[in-house]
Parts: sequence; C-alpha cells; structure tokens
Amino acid sequence: MTKKRIAYIGIKGLPSRAGADRVVEAIASRVDPGKYEPYVYCSASVVPAGAQLPGIHLLRIRALTGKHLHATSLFLFAALHALFVGRYDLVHLHNVEASFVLPILRLRYKVISTSHGPAQKREKWSGPARKLIRWMEVPYIRMSNTVTSVSQPLAREYEHHYQRAVHFVPNGVTEAEEIDLAAARTLLDDIGVKPHNYVLFAAGRIMASKGCHLLLEATRNIDADVQYVIVGDASHAPAYEEELHALADERVRFVSFISEKATLMGLLKLCRVLVFPSTVEAMSMVLLEAASLETPVVCSDIPENVSVLPEQAVYFRSGDATDLAVRLRWALDHPAEMEKLAREASEWVKRHNSWDAIVHEYELLYSDI
Repeated sequence: MTKKRIAYIGIKGLPSRAGADRVVEAIASRVDPGKYEPYVYCSASVVPAGAQLPGIHLLRIRALTGKHLHATSLFLFAALHALFVGRYDLVHLHNVEASFVLPILRLRYKVISTSHGPAQKREKWSGPARKLIRWMEVPYIRMSNTVTSVSQPLAREYEHHYQRAVHFVPNGVTEAEEIDLAAARTLLDDIGVKPHNYVLFAAGRIMASKGCHLLLEATRNIDADVQYVIVGDASHAPAYEEELHALADERVRFVSFISEKATLMGLLKLCRVLVFPSTVEAMSMVLLEAASLETPVVCSDIPENVSVLPEQAVYFRSGDATDLAVRLRWALDHPAEMEKLAREASEWVKRHNSWDAIVHEYELLYSDI
C-alpha cells in the first residue's frame, strides 16, 4: 500500500517547546507509519540544520524576522512551498491565525484545519491584529474540508456562530511520560526550594492571560510555610515582567523557560500544588500533564479548564485573586483531599486523553477526507 503524505503547517518548530507545536509532534510521531508519511514545516531559525526526529520529515523554511513577520512569513512560504514543490495527499493546518494561507493550499490540496484556541483574545496582539485573526475564522470554517478544535466549548461556539460542524478532538497525554527528577531536584536546590513544599506556576510564555499576577496577588493573603516557583519566559512583555517581580515577595522564585520537557515534568511531579490561573485557554497541555502525573491542581473556572477536569480539581473564580487565595489556602491545608482529587484526575485524563486514541481519531478524519 502506498503511504499517504501529510504536510503539517502552522507551527514554528520541532522538537516542540509549547502549545500547538507539542500537539503536532504528538500526532506526527504517532500516525501509523505503514499508512502515513508526515512532513512538518518548521522555521529555519528555530530548527537547526541537520535536526532529525524519527519518522518525521522536517522541512526548514527561511522566514522573515520580527515579532509578527516571522510567523506570518513562515506560514506563507510554507504554503507556497507545498503548492509548487511539495507532493502531498493532505495538508493538516494548525492554528486559526494561519488560515490566511488556505486560499493557496486549496488550489491543490484538501485541508483539515485545527483550532488551538481563540488567539485574538490574547493580549500579545494589538487591536488591529486581533481583528485580522478573528477574520481568519472565516477561511478556517469555510475553506477547510474538515475543521477541528482542541477545545469543546470553542467547537460549540464555532458551530453556533458559523452553522458548520466542528469536530472536537482533544489534546492528549503520554502514558509513560519521561520525568527527570534528578534535574528537577538540582534546579530546586539551585534556587533554594525544597521538593514537595512549593506551589508551581508554569507556562511557556508568561503573559497576562496566563494569570500569574493573580497567583502573586493571592500569595499576600496566604500565611503558609510554602514557596512559589514561577516557570516561564516573560521577556517579551517587559512591563508585565516588571509587575510580576514587584508583586513577588521573598517566598517567590522565578525560573526562565525550561527547554527540557523531562525537567519540567520533574518539577510538576515534585510540587505540592500546581496553580493554573489562565483567563484564556483552549486545552492546556500543562494542565493535562499535571493531571496525568497525579499533581494536585488549583485552577480558574473557565469552561476550557472545567471541560478537561470536570470534578478532579479545585476551582476558583477566574480573574479573582481573593477567591484564588481562599481555594489555595484550603488546598494547602487539606493534602489528603488534594491527593485523592489528583489520583482521580490522573485516571480521568488517561481514560479520556490518550494520545494513541486521539491520533487514531485524526487518522479517521484523514481517511474520510
């Protein structure tokens, strides 16, 4: 049987660091190698020459530099390469903001498009950019052969607004996640933090919608013998980064972005509680991974979070630092109850969010197209 070639467009690079990149890596590395041959378009400035991933063809594209030009030019050049050079049976486009290339891709290919959340709601985009991204929903919905969303609430929102079926295909977790506890303990020792006695906040890029400021505001109302570890890169938003440092007291430690996923998994495993205070999400990989590791979770009650762990986490009112302080204080004072919730969360995501089952669902959609 001839293998079907599938091109993946809409991410920056592999090996993945965060977000949709991690989803694409999970899919491309798990599709049936007897049926499919994955080609992933990446930025040459992100993926070094000679980089390799087993079973995946990495196509490095030279893109323009600049905060907004880089991603835009990367997706455009990737689409043009696919049109004039590539020979694929199908294109899997990721991120609604990349949908401006659909008129190019549809000249030659059938396309399945996946939404990874409402990008226009994130504050990193200017007002005009948010409007443009919102307009990208039109080609995403109207020009794709099949549309999917990693968020069930967002899928229903698209269906209601555009009157078209949108497949909800969630993100997943790895059954045997690689965890580097030794590296995590070394990192904690370097910043003067004891394992199992810290509250963790983790994000790839820290922005206001991730809610880190809410946690730091809440800590002022929590008198507990516990430290707080903030992991993520906020250098792209210097004003917000300065605000976070101003809010932090002597119990808080900041750690820059951790590129080694196994080390991050170690920090998740060794923390006392993960606080996930995002005000905007789709389906967070960090939330899923924390649950799979039996890490107790306190998170905002946005629908996208509740749909991941309906009853297996402690929720606070989104955007409310006072309520977060109350819920976190309760979580710290009730370790047995939190451990029970964590075990239930692990069982839940392993039952409902297995990558193998999710990739099989994508394969069925590929076959249908």
